[in-house]
Amino acid sequence: MSTARLRIYAAAFCMDAAAYGANLLLPMRALKSFEADPLELGLIGTIIQATYTIVCILTGRLSDRFGSRALYLPGAAIVSLVALPAICFSDSLGDLYLAAPILGVGLGFYWAPLEREMGEASNPGNLWKTAGTFNCVWALGICLGSYGGPELYNWLSFEAGTLLLVVLSGLALIFLLPPLQIKPRPETDREEAIEIGSGGTHLLLVAWVANFSAYFAINGITNQLPYLGKKHLEIDLGMVGLLALSLNLARFGGFFTLRRLKGWNYSPAWLFLIQLLAAASLLVLSGADSLSHYFILLPLLGIFCSMSYSLSFYYGLAASSKAGRNSGLHEGILSLGLMSGPLVCGAAAWALPDWPAVALAAAGGLILLALVVELLIFKKYRGGKDGER
Repeated sequence: MSTARLRIYAAAFCMDAAAYGANLLLPMRALKSFEADPLELGLIGTIIQATYTIVCILTGRLSDRFGSRALYLPGAAIVSLVALPAICFSDSLGDLYLAAPILGVGLGFYWAPLEREMGEASNPGNLWKTAGTFNCVWALGICLGSYGGPELYNWLSFEAGTLLLVVLSGLALIFLLPPLQIKPRPETDREEAIEIGSGGTHLLLVAWVANFSAYFAINGITNQLPYLGKKHLEIDLGMVGLLALSLNLARFGGFFTLRRLKGWNYSPAWLFLIQLLAAASLLVLSGADSLSHYFILLPLLGIFCSMSYSLSFYYGLAASSKAGRNSGLHEGILSLGLMSGPLVCGAAAWALPDWPAVALAAAGGLILLALVVELLIFKKYRGGKDGER
């Protein structure tokens, strides 16, 4: 494995640990210190992702023109040196609202260009395995962030939890500071891109829709977990972190397994099945009040997220001449889900205070609606028609 890829993997691990930890610590802080209601919690997540969505789409295209390094280094610096310190020293809900878009801008400059760089660093004909490793690494970083930050907050202080995230994002910046020695993927290397161009347009469209719904659900639920834990399950912040960890370990397990499988990515049948099971599990949990049920059923959402993300990420990068644009669209569509999930789930919990788990029903319903759209796309493009478009 090349040194460049190792450094990209390490940077992805550290940054996603920091980013996910911040996404969980922010609503915890707002709920515990400032008594925020579910809608206010949702607005925090929406503000982060709204700025991230806009910036991501722009930086994806800019990285094709100016290169990735000129974008992901400033992004890492913004997260580590500006956004997270601002969150750490917040004294009011208004301070959190001001820090949230700064975090979104930093992450938007970081992720799409880094993904493009990872695609360039992959070996010819081995993109699926390289992308799978990349996904495993950042998903493992999320596991650290989902447990480490909340646990330090629960046992020590909010500042201690945030300081861990500052250190992790700073390490991501350090890993990427020395220039990466990467040979550009040759334009004639289209082993995988040919397969996509001749019969994979429908799979990319299906993956984008599925990925939107998956990350709508996971971010909407994560954003509301502190409220759900306090008002419905009656658990402390440490147990909320463990619940988030179980969800993210399942996502990591999904990435790890999919990396070793071949061929499934050219048929959406497995995606459709897991998507249906994930939606059903959320609808069941919306009427359950047992913590054990949550630990058993919630991980299905993590597995669904791993499948939808893998397809969207892989098919976007395989067409290397448009890798930057596709990475931007991949992150932008994903972020639309991340942005709307907290707002819709938070609004639902705010409107129906007697049903604290309504956020789960909202997420499950959206996943089912997305599945219907995907089936319509698949029906329209089935039979090789996408190759003519």
